[in-house]
Amino acid sequence: MAMLKRILVAVDGSDHAHKALEQALILAEDMKQPANLLIVHVNPAISMNEPALGVDLEARIAEEGQHIIEPVTRQLSGRNVAYETLLIAGDPVNEICRVARERDCGMIVMGTGGKGMLAEMIVGSVSHGVLKHAECPVLTVK
Repeated sequence: MAMLKRILVAVDGSDHAHKALEQALILAEDMKQPANLLIVHVNPAISMNEPALGVDLEARIAEEGQHIIEPVTRQLSGRNVAYETLLIAGDPVNEICRVARERDCGMIVMGTGGKGMLAEMIVGSVSHGVLKHAECPVLTVK
């Protein structure tokens, strides 16, 4: 297997994301030099109007992302893999692809599903968008 230095793992609190993280851990630990994991949670629900209403955007991202990240850090505890977490706001497809490119990730690992068939038909899935726009390999896990 080719050397991967950094793997971006997109997490959203779903069972699919939990399974994706487990696969990323297996990949990372199987390397002679374990790959670093970049755990990314993108909060898509923040409106651009909120800062004007006095909402502390950074505090809200941190607060809402923390309940997503805490179970992830428990899952990573005791594993032989270095990791970093990143909480950001914006369009999940754009942000995941941007971070992967800017941080020189060799792969993106993410879950599929989670929104339901109707929502996916109307707005499309994040995993489909990332598969379409990412500049590195993408592993989707269901």
